[in-house]
Amino acid sequence: MFPLAGKDFPTTSDELAAAIQDKLEEVFTLPKKGGVTADGGKFPAVKRLKVDLSGATVSATEPPPTPQPTGKRQPGVTVEDFEVVGKPVQYETSKVNFGLTASGVRLDYAKDKKGNPLLVLAGADEGEAEAKIGKADIESLAMAVAGAAAKQQGVTVQDLSVNLTSEGDRSVAAEVRVKAKKLMMSGVIHVRGKLDVDDELNATVSDLSCKGDGVVGSMAAGLIQGKLQEYNGRRIPLMAFSLGDVSLRDLKIDTKGGLHVTAKFGK
Repeated sequence: MFPLAGKDFPTTSDELAAAIQDKLEEVFTLPKKGGVTADGGKFPAVKRLKVDLSGATVSATEPPPTPQPTGKRQPGVTVEDFEVVGKPVQYETSKVNFGLTASGVRLDYAKDKKGNPLLVLAGADEGEAEAKIGKADIESLAMAVAGAAAKQQGVTVQDLSVNLTSEGDRSVAAEVRVKAKKLMMSGVIHVRGKLDVDDELNATVSDLSCKGDGVVGSMAAGLIQGKLQEYNGRRIPLMAFSLGDVSLRDLKIDTKGGLHVTAKFGK
């Protein structure tokens, strides 16, 4: 699902590409190369639609909420070959890689509750999606979260490591080992939690818990435990847009070297 710029639905391929890109630029800082291209076919039938976000940076401090279509939808655009790629996209201190390819794509026109136009992925003959964030980038993101929680309590995070283990089709157990210091004392904190991947390829953090080793670690864990709970429910987007009406199947999670999610969709 792509929010579209302006108030009217596009009537040409050029208008379609511009409406998608202009809206994306409200959330992303896009590189000079890349962006959105739509060509071939006779509109509203488009031969190729490509959204290239490689090298883009998420400029919004929080991912925008997924827009919700309201009212009656109408047939919009059909696309023979559809591709979305971001290899990589910078999100805070981490880089996320994602890609989607599909054929025989059907995109509906809709409006949100404010009357703004939307392009909804209504279906596809076949498609594949993948998202990957490396271990170093997960650790960088965890360091930013842990550091923010610890700093408010006068605790400094000195070192951090993350271990991920797949638990079922859509869940990953995360164990974070943190070396922390307060004044002249240091200790080790263990943070545990879970990442659940949904049909929109968002990884949601839950079940956060914290405990420390020894006197110093236990003291530091007690100080940051309350602040850590504020991050329960935090959503980490692995894809740059909503997948609309399509349902994923054959979803697989690989935790070797980070978090790698692959899935298929379509007829």
